[in-house]
Amino acid sequence: MVENGRNNLDCCVVRDLLPAYLEGLTEEETSAQVRAHLEGCENCRELEKDMRAQVPLEKAPKGTLKFLKRVKRTRLLAAVLSVVVALWCMWWLYDQEFHYPNTEAGRLAAVEDYVSRPSDSRDTKGVQEGTPIHVGGWQEIEGQLAIFFKADNRNNVNGIVLLKRGIFGKYRPVSASYSPSPYTAGVYCDDVGGLGTDRTQFMIAGYGCREILSAQLEFWGGSWDGIQRWTTTRTYDLEEPDFLWLYDQEELIRDLGWEFGDGQDQVFWLDVREIRLLDREGNDITGRYRDGSVTESWGGGIGTAEQFLLYVYMGIIALLGLTMVRYFLRKD
Repeated sequence: MVENGRNNLDCCVVRDLLPAYLEGLTEEETSAQVRAHLEGCENCRELEKDMRAQVPLEKAPKGTLKFLKRVKRTRLLAAVLSVVVALWCMWWLYDQEFHYPNTEAGRLAAVEDYVSRPSDSRDTKGVQEGTPIHVGGWQEIEGQLAIFFKADNRNNVNGIVLLKRGIFGKYRPVSASYSPSPYTAGVYCDDVGGLGTDRTQFMIAGYGCREILSAQLEFWGGSWDGIQRWTTTRTYDLEEPDFLWLYDQEELIRDLGWEFGDGQDQVFWLDVREIRLLDREGNDITGRYRDGSVTESWGGGIGTAEQFLLYVYMGIIALLGLTMVRYFLRKD
């Protein structure tokens, strides 16, 4: 160890550097520190003499040294580029699935891409490609995004699309349910599952309710065995023309004055039997929005499997990137 702080290299470091120092492969600053240490450390100086005596050393030509340093820098750069390329490929793969932002344009694109069927499809149910789709209200629950939509087709198809949020804040569709409606505008109700919770959500959604100021819903509850049934009416004020409300179904049942459970005197399932649309004066204007040409009654849906292969591919890319880094940083 050198006294008086002439350099900050200890003996162990200098002994490791001596072979490269004697061959002239160390940087100039490092060589200067080694020389300063040798001047003040007798043990290391003796070791240097022994090494010079045991191995006849010839300094490599300056051109060779520059070439070796250039190769070292090139390998380091190649390793860094390997990491960058691997990360970019992993991000690109992930973005192909989770690429819908929670914006007006992003929500519309997600619904159009997910629910539209090819124009040459023989399945007449659902939404054909090219059909205008209107996105209404939306709500986020437990990292999942629920979007209500309505299509301008002969069946006035409406429904809800569920999307899952990714690690970068964007979403991918995971499921959709839809059905025809005999109304061109109004309020729609249904139960919704799979929203990041084990408890079923109950949807109350509206579209085009510009002149509809409130909606009177006649709820219908039934026991688990279907023998007992109850009805009650609740009126909701509509502050926006397009909206989506999601209620915990168990809490909604209790809010309606019933007891939830699977007993004979308890409500287990919930539905809406009738919806009355009211104007500012409280007049029933439901008939104004009725479309008599819609006579079909069916329910459709789409589901997307979990992206297991996506994570497999990302793992393969990460492994390839690590292999390339180890290759470029190998010691020959």
